[in-house]
Order: sequence, then C-alpha cells, then structure tokens
Amino acid sequence: MDRTIGLLGGGQLGQMLCEAANPLGIKVIILDAENSPAKQVNAKNAHIDGSFVDEAKILELARKVDVLTVEIEHVNTQVLEKIATEGVEFIGENGERTMKKVEVQPSWKTIWTIQDKFLQKKHFIANEVSTVASKEVDSNPGALHAIGLEYGYPFMLKAKKDAYDGRGNFAVKFPHDISEALEALKGRELYAEKWANFTMELAVMVVKTDDGTSKDGSSTVAYPAVETIHEDSICKLVYLPPRRVSKKVQREAQELARKAVGSLWGKGVFGVEMFLMDTGALVINEIAPRPHNSGHYTIEACPTFSQYKSQLLSILGVMPSFTRAAIPAMFPATIMLNILGGASKDSHKELMKRAIAIPNAALHMYGKESKPARKIGHITVVGNSMSEAEHLISPLIQLADNMRASRKKLPTSTISPSTAPTTQPRVAVTMGSDSDLPVLKPGLELLTTLGIPFHVTITSAHRTPLRMTEFASSAAANGFKVIIAAAGGAAHLPGMIAASTPLPVIGVPVKGSTLDGMDSLLSIVQMPRGVPVATVAINNSINAALLAARILGASDDVILERLEKYASDMGEEVVGKAGRLEEVGFKAY
Repeated sequence: MDRTIGLLGGGQLGQMLCEAANPLGIKVIILDAENSPAKQVNAKNAHIDGSFVDEAKILELARKVDVLTVEIEHVNTQVLEKIATEGVEFIGENGERTMKKVEVQPSWKTIWTIQDKFLQKKHFIANEVSTVASKEVDSNPGALHAIGLEYGYPFMLKAKKDAYDGRGNFAVKFPHDISEALEALKGRELYAEKWANFTMELAVMVVKTDDGTSKDGSSTVAYPAVETIHEDSICKLVYLPPRRVSKKVQREAQELARKAVGSLWGKGVFGVEMFLMDTGALVINEIAPRPHNSGHYTIEACPTFSQYKSQLLSILGVMPSFTRAAIPAMFPATIMLNILGGASKDSHKELMKRAIAIPNAALHMYGKESKPARKIGHITVVGNSMSEAEHLISPLIQLADNMRASRKKLPTSTISPSTAPTTQPRVAVTMGSDSDLPVLKPGLELLTTLGIPFHVTITSAHRTPLRMTEFASSAAANGFKVIIAAAGGAAHLPGMIAASTPLPVIGVPVKGSTLDGMDSLLSIVQMPRGVPVATVAINNSINAALLAARILGASDDVILERLEKYASDMGEEVVGKAGRLEEVGFKAY
C-alpha cells in the first residue's frame, strides 16, 4: 500500500496501530513527543516531534502524508477542517505554490462533535439514538439546585470537554454536594446528566467504512459486545462474552452501536460505551472516534482482524466485507486486564512475570514510565470457556488489586465482588415440583464440587406450561449450555423442554409413590424422533450432573481436569476399600 498515514498522537493506541501497520507494509508518520510509545516501535520513519494540537506541526505532518487520523480526540479540529476542505500548501523547488487536500479520517466534523460531550448527546438524540437524558447547565448553585429538582438526586455533573477516565465528572448525590462539585469543575463549561441506574457497562467496537452517514448503520461492521469493569473511574477489566448477558441483548448492543456510529461522518474505528439499564434497556454513554481500551482484546481474540488493522484498512478504503456485518471472535472466552502503575516504579514487575508464565496470556507493555494509576500495559487471556479464562487470570487480578491497595494505602484484600470469578450459570436445573428437589440435591452438590455454576428453578409442564416454554426457549440466549430436568409420574417435562430448546437436555426420572419410577423412565426415553432427551437411572441425579459436566468438559479443559480427578478419586476410594477388605476380612469389615 503506497499511501502514507499521518497519526496525531503517539501513545499506546498509536503504538498498537503501528504494530498492526508494520506487517501490512503501511507507512505511518507520528506527531507527538519524542520517544512516545508509538515511535518506539516505528523508528524507521521520519516522525515529527511536537504537540498534536500545534497548528504548524499538524500542517507539517499533513504535507508528508495522504491520510490523517487520530489516536486521541483532543486535537485541533479547526486545522483539520482547513486541511480537509482547503488543503495544505506545498512550495516547489522553483517557489511555485500548490494546494493539496489531505483526507482526515474520521472526519474533522465527527471529532469536533465528539470532543464536546454535550454536543455528542444532542447529536445522538437528533439521530434517534438512545442515550441518557442531559441538559446544559450554568456554573452556579441555583442552576444545579434546579437540576436536582428536575432530575432528582443523585445526578452527574460533567465537563463538556477534555474529560476522560472519570476526570471532569462529579456525582452530585445530595444538595450539599453542589458547592464541592462546582469547585471541582471550576472554570469549565458544564452539563448535567440524569443518573443512569445501570446493571452493567458494555462496549462495542465498530468499524465505519463509508464517508457518509446512515440511519441504520449499513456502512458499519461491529465487533462482539463486551462487558467492562471500571474501578476508580478507569477501565480495569474487559470480558468477552459479557457475563450474565443474553445473546439477544448482545446483538441489540451491536445494533445500537452500529446505528450510533452510522450517524457520524468519515471512516475508521469507534469505541462505543453503553449502559445496560436496570429496565433491560440499552443507552449510549459516549463514543471515542478511534481505537479504544475496550477493544484491546481484539489483538488476541480476533487475531486476523484486530481493531488496529480495521482502523488502518478502513481509513485507506480497503476494508473487506464481513458476513452479517460482524467481526467474530476466534475464542470462546477472552478477558483483558489493564496494568496501572503502582506505588513504586517496579510494582508491576511481579505481575509481568506471572503473566509471561501463562501460555494463554499475552502481555503488552507500552514503554511508558510507571507512575501511580497510569496505564502502562495490559494482559489478555484467552480460554476455551469463561471459567477457564477466569481461572487463569484470577491470580493476575489479585496482584493488580494488591498494587492498587498499596498505591492507595489500603489494606490488601481479596478480589472485589465485581471482578471475582463470575457466577454465570452454565447448567440450568429444573423440576416439575419442589418434591423432586431431594432427588436432585446430590447432583447439585456434585456440580458445586466440580465448580460448575448452575441455576435451579421449578417449571411444571402441566401447571405452568407458559413458564416452562419461556424458560426452555430462552435458555440458550441466557447463557446456559446444558439443561437437567427432573420429573416423576407422566414425566413430560424433559421432553417438552427438549422440544423448545436447541440445548442438550438430560432427564432425571423421579420415583413416585407408585410404579417405582418406571413410568417416569419410560416416558422420558420414548420421545419422538427429532426431540432427543438423554436420561439416567431412576433418581440418579449424580449421573445427570456428571453427564452435564462431560458435555461442558468437551470444550473446557478446566472442567475436564476436574472430571479426571473425580474419576481418579473414585478409583482410589475403591482400591482403598478393597485393600482394607483384604486386610481385615469380610467379618471385621
């Protein structure tokens, strides 16, 4: 590719962009401070030292490139507008002056709109993109008291510009917080935002491949939705797939993100942050017109098409098409952990050492001086299941938590609940009546022993048929992988559930007051062709749990190892009993 890209900003995002550009043979020239992270991995090009808001330096960069892009939105959009619309002046060897237009991607207009977060909100509303209610507000107590009456408490007070990683935000929880909020955001243009009662923060990286806008996001491609965990207003962890989020909501998040990005101008990669509200609704929080922290995972999870490769190819106009306008992940589970500087310059060395020792982990250090709470690197772990990925990253999270505790002079503690291994149930266990629970308890105890999270409920095929159908038809979307269904008597429950879900169903025949459970067993095994139900011996929930575990273990090495240990322990128990029997004889035994 013979077109040269000019990059405003040379931080870690620019560094990873250059790392993606090198194998593609794409030339990138960077404008930022000397020895910035991006320049460290792209030393062969003649970069420009200086500020990415300096007009003269931006014009100098523009004269050397074909396309300008950004790794940070806090740039001089007035100069970018001039370059895109009027061009940049070249002076030839004989003194002749010519003007050359240079592409700015994404458009300066998009960057300008996003720089002002209140203007960004207004843009979304005008384009019918769901977002949190907000209102421009004057910097005085009376105006904020009026907002408190309109929105109620708490509400968020935010600076319109130059706000990131929690900087420029203040949560006004009570009227007496108003004076402190005004002092904290003194001298800045402000807006107020209604409090978002969200249950989770999600993010979607979106690639835009067309200069124009579209109401339906038809010119966009979405990466998978991810869950983001923030701590101290900084992204700490990213989970793919998001935990406890149905596939339906994940698709809706992608669609909302595509619609939001489609309403903007120009090409490139966009990081879309959103809230999953307690009502189940999705609303946009904000958008970054560049690669984003929540998309670092794509380097490992989408190895043939990371967000950085997409940024390069989209702004150059050579982005390929993807089936269903989606870029898939190559692994069932991925977790990204940010590394923040600790209390000392070497606080992170042990975390690095531990990460390097994990075959499934990728360590990225940015070449930045370590300072307290500064982003200096990240770790990405991939796994065949979320439980495997969580098992691998858990000790790394603990080390990161210890670094934070030391940095903030807090007691060293265990992993916080928000970042602890997920309780996302993988097995759904249901029964026709609570009288079946004693039969299921041994199996539930075994699932607990094997570390397999499960969900238990009651869904009667005869007394609550609608509830049963809803449970079965939504089971896959809710993240379950296997269903265990116990029933006695007519025992229609396992078969009815199997008819309403694509998931494997294991039926547990329950012994009733008559017929010794044979009626239940025969009912379960006599399903018509096309509606399979696996079954086990009467009242044998242990085998049902083991079968469910083996189904999961086929794609989860952690569970497979636990099953192997369980089988080994059973064998040792039998050998031990045999030895004692042989030693003491049958009478003493």
